[in-house]
Amino acid sequence: MKTTWNIIHKVTSKLNNEGNINSIRIKDQVVYNQITIANELNSYFSNIAGSISNKITNRKEGASPIQNLLKYFNQPFKDIRWPYTSAREINKIIDLLKDKNSSGYDEITKKIIKISKPL
Repeated sequence: MKTTWNIIHKVTSKLNNEGNINSIRIKDQVVYNQITIANELNSYFSNIAGSISNKITNRKEGASPIQNLLKYFNQPFKDIRWPYTSAREINKIIDLLKDKNSSGYDEITKKIIKISKPL
């Protein structure tokens, strides 16, 4: 799957962002020290679940997930806008797939995808 996504990103010209953080604002101060940044991020992500659960009010014991969805999401979600793609991009991606009989979750092999490309 990772190789497939790497091919898709390469063909669609999406740049790989390494995700390096050079600076971060902590309590209205910009910090450049990488150890301080790492410690602050570790602290934040270690404690976020506890702080979120403390903010949840009116929790009912035994409430079903469906009841929670109906309670908190009582209005429609905004439309998701996907960027357009072209048949050319899809053909390039299919051409770069290796001929293998392995499949993904959909149980469709790459070989069958290549055979059905003209359709």
